[in-house]
Amino acid sequence: MLDGAGAVVGPACSATRRDGWPCKATAGPDGKCFGHSEGLREKAQAARRRGGQNRATSARLAKMLPQRLMPIYDLLEQVLGELHKGTVTPQVGGAMAAVAGQMVKLLTSGELEQRVRQLEERQASANGAGREGAASLEKTQQGR
Repeated sequence: MLDGAGAVVGPACSATRRDGWPCKATAGPDGKCFGHSEGLREKAQAARRRGGQNRATSARLAKMLPQRLMPIYDLLEQVLGELHKGTVTPQVGGAMAAVAGQMVKLLTSGELEQRVRQLEERQASANGAGREGAASLEKTQQGR
């Protein structure tokens, strides 16, 4: 059976959600959805854990942050915890954050410099090939 949007729709789950409302998910063979089925409880919990891990701030950060900066982030995160516990003084934490900030700036500028250099090399290579091609075409046309 299809709904108005063209999605497959079957009978609704017979379970009640935690908020007291009936579950509206499509039921499986046992009359309950993936999340409420007793037979699929282990799989559902594992799926929730995986989903939660992939949504974690650290997982998103790992995808965005260059690998070279991850150790700096990890160290600062550890120092933040130690600051909170009182095992590190604010002066030490501030000094570490300042040094780490300068390291990040240095790494970032180095990576940007490398990327610009690569782009310039590609551009020079493309321009050189373009000039050679134009010269070859010109020689061919002169030979006619």
